[in-house]
Amino acid sequence: MRESITIHKFIYHILITKDEKVDYLSAVSLSDKHKSFFQEMISESSRGTKYLFVDEEKATLKGQCKELVDNLDDNDLFVQTSEQIAHNFKAQHDKRMADGIVIVTTFSMIVNAQAQNFVAIMKLDYKPVLHQIRDEKDPSKVTFEEITDTLLEEKAAIQKRAIIDVGQSFEWDVIAVERGKANSKQDTDVAIGDHFKKFLSVTLKEDNSVMTRKIISHSKRWAEKHQELVPSDVRARVIKYIEAHEEQAINVDDIKELICNHESDDTKRRLKVSFDDYMDDVELSGVQFTSKPNSIPAMEKKTKIKTNMNVKLEWEGEMKEAGIERKKVAGKIVYTVTADSVNDIS
Repeated sequence: MRESITIHKFIYHILITKDEKVDYLSAVSLSDKHKSFFQEMISESSRGTKYLFVDEEKATLKGQCKELVDNLDDNDLFVQTSEQIAHNFKAQHDKRMADGIVIVTTFSMIVNAQAQNFVAIMKLDYKPVLHQIRDEKDPSKVTFEEITDTLLEEKAAIQKRAIIDVGQSFEWDVIAVERGKANSKQDTDVAIGDHFKKFLSVTLKEDNSVMTRKIISHSKRWAEKHQELVPSDVRARVIKYIEAHEEQAINVDDIKELICNHESDDTKRRLKVSFDDYMDDVELSGVQFTSKPNSIPAMEKKTKIKTNMNVKLEWEGEMKEAGIERKKVAGKIVYTVTADSVNDIS
């Protein structure tokens, strides 16, 4: 599917933070090498977080992208609409926004054996890394010079990326990625910044990967409210359960039975009531999802702590399984680590 990406129209406009207006271009020429680079960038965008339009009827960007997809051969419309998109992008971001160029491109991709059309929007750093040649007769027309060789070594120059599906090719409307957001943030409410989210007019799509991540994070947050529980152990227990039931249906009630288990029946009942109340508040009560352990970042499986003496401990899984014991002695917190051997990894 990714190999079938074909760029149809491509343009960018220059956003300088201190300037009131966008520097609009009317045409950008790409060689086959340059097209190949941006096809790869579009392809990599597909690994982002999935979103739905908040209000399809009022989503300005959706209407603009639909115009582009419905009129693929209308170059004047493409340029005009791309200018509107770039203008709105600048308007939705504050003065702290880094200078950059906003790329708008229409492209096709094979989905279920048929070519489907999409729109991609990317923001790149505006630095000397982008070599452009302006037409002497019409400065609004530019040609790239050796951009691919430079950017292939500077993929980090891409600040934001989004693919917009205005048809029904996928179950999502927008898939987006933002630089500086760790992989651990993917499929969460903070996968992209508020300004970018507002520009796109989207909300997180509640798919199985999102639900997998949510139940882990909320189980830990709930556990933090109870002294008889160890939040990191609760998180580790939930992750272990999810991994053991890969691609199987899990109900939030299954998680409740797992982490509210206690030797005291009274405590068990109290924990279950508290769990139900918490999940009601975050609208997860009774939710069923398919376990997606591959969506859990490796870093989320680890617990890291640091003492006031700047001593750091890191482990994966529950403390007991990692040979770690924690207790309070005379107002001090004591961690005991038991191991067959210790290696110096400094």
